[in-house]
Amino acid sequence: MGIKRFHKHKRPKRVQNYRLCLILILLLQLSGMAGYYLYQAADSVPGKIILYENRKELLDLDLPFQGMLSSDDIHAVSIQNDKKANGNFNLDHPVQMTGNNIGSYQANLKLFGVIPCGSLKIDVIPETKVMPSGDAVGIYLESDGIMILGTSDIRGEDGFVYHPAEGILQAGDYLLSINDTNVQNIAQVSAILQENEKDTLHLKIRRGNSKIDVKLNPVRTAGGTYQLGVWLREDTEGIGTMTCVLEDGTFAALGHGITDVDTGLLINLQDGGLYKATVNQVIAGKKGSPGELSGSVHLSDSDKIGSVYTNNIWGISGKVSDTSYQYRENEGIPLALKQEIKTGKATIRCQLDSAVKEYEIEIEEIHLNAKDKKGLVLRVTDPELLEKTGGIVQGMSGSPILQNGKLIGAVTHVFVNNPTKGYGIFIEEMLGE
Repeated sequence: MGIKRFHKHKRPKRVQNYRLCLILILLLQLSGMAGYYLYQAADSVPGKIILYENRKELLDLDLPFQGMLSSDDIHAVSIQNDKKANGNFNLDHPVQMTGNNIGSYQANLKLFGVIPCGSLKIDVIPETKVMPSGDAVGIYLESDGIMILGTSDIRGEDGFVYHPAEGILQAGDYLLSINDTNVQNIAQVSAILQENEKDTLHLKIRRGNSKIDVKLNPVRTAGGTYQLGVWLREDTEGIGTMTCVLEDGTFAALGHGITDVDTGLLINLQDGGLYKATVNQVIAGKKGSPGELSGSVHLSDSDKIGSVYTNNIWGISGKVSDTSYQYRENEGIPLALKQEIKTGKATIRCQLDSAVKEYEIEIEEIHLNAKDKKGLVLRVTDPELLEKTGGIVQGMSGSPILQNGKLIGAVTHVFVNNPTKGYGIFIEEMLGE
């Protein structure tokens, strides 16, 4: 009886290719997930940690990174309060740090203690106190030059339409001088135009960080005046909230820069003042329509509180001159650093009528590495504030946020579709610590 042989059949090549494709897709998905996880983890590490000199700080980030200080920095920053430590620390569990020497230091980071992944800057600074404010203040800014909002058409006395500035000037430019004469206001520009009549004008413009020279030919209108076809703005005023006053008499306010309402660009400051303001009305916010504090600004010299020196993305700052607003030692409190802030109960101070009051809020989220002045997500819980304003309204920007007896930040923005919620900026960022 013969033996029947069974032959091993090879799988079709297309089946093998199909399996390879599936494996490749799976590997790509796993790589993508791993890459996304690494990106999220790396993005969660703050670029900088501040320590107050000789004060223990607990760093609780819960991230899969190991840090290592250089041999030169080990004695400047103690880990677990042990100056003899080797400078290694893990961020996947709470780490106690103490800054022993004022200065700037650096720890190299490794993901899972293996993969190099950037560095963590550690600044040790002297501890300071501030006096939280919450006062509604009037803000008046004179721009450095006259801001150009845009260009426009002009109908000449001959009936034709002209565009003398189109393609030459643009929104956000600053007009500095005309025919070598510095210009400070719109009335001065108009006077020069009428005196110059139809002759070509030589303008000096600041565009970004550069200064450029341009030529424009004025157009005579049917009314007999000469125009350039540009929209101009020379100053800005409004109401905001003063956040705090420091021991040296400087103040911080708003928590965000003052931008031009038409261009959205940060105003280049030449001079500015802080003035007393009266809140006359509170327009409550509702979904899709932010409310606002409505009032009047008193721009007389007798009502001037102080001078504004800077206007940047973190807010405005300057020096207080009115003694009733200056720092008072008995009202000074510590600043809270990012790592000290916790989710949960907190308060804000703001002025809705003639007096500053404190209202309860809830800190819902903390984003240590936020780069958009939105490190804190907060929700108004105080029944009185909700009844008066519906939550956060325009004009409350700069309202100091307090937690556990420390100043932690300032209100910056409202959620348009939910005015009970808003964003806040860390006080260490606002003060440039």
